[in-house]
Order: sequence, then C-alpha cells, then structure tokens
Amino acid sequence: MGKQVCVNPRPTVISVRITDEQMEAVRRLMEARNVSASDIMREALCLFADNLERAERLNAIRAAARKYARARGES
Repeated sequence: MGKQVCVNPRPTVISVRITDEQMEAVRRLMEARNVSASDIMREALCLFADNLERAERLNAIRAAARKYARARGES
C-alpha cells in the first residue's frame, strides 16, 4: 500500500487586512491561548455568526411579542 494522502479539512484561505492595533490584539490572544492566528480568526468568525443568529432570533421574538400585544390591544 502507498502512503496515505492527508486531505486538508479547511482548504479555503481568506486574506484580510487589519490595523496594527488589531494585529497586536491577535498576537496577545495567540500567546495567551497558545493557538495560531488562524485559530483565533476561526473562533472569532464562529462567535460573530452565533451572535448574529442570536440577535436575529431575538428580533423575531420581539416582533412576535409586539404583534401579540397589538392583537390584545395592549399597545
């Protein structure tokens, strides 16, 4: 049998420009958590997406509550 080929589960690369201050914040996080810049950015993206999804759900709940209140004549 031949050598197994390792497939990169994250084949897409994104390049982003950040300020010196932002890079310093990334460096501090890298050092404190002993992880790569890519790990920091992936986690940041996941947190951003989770927060956005949570905000959208909250907005939907608020809209439903307003609609319910109007139907009951409370507003």
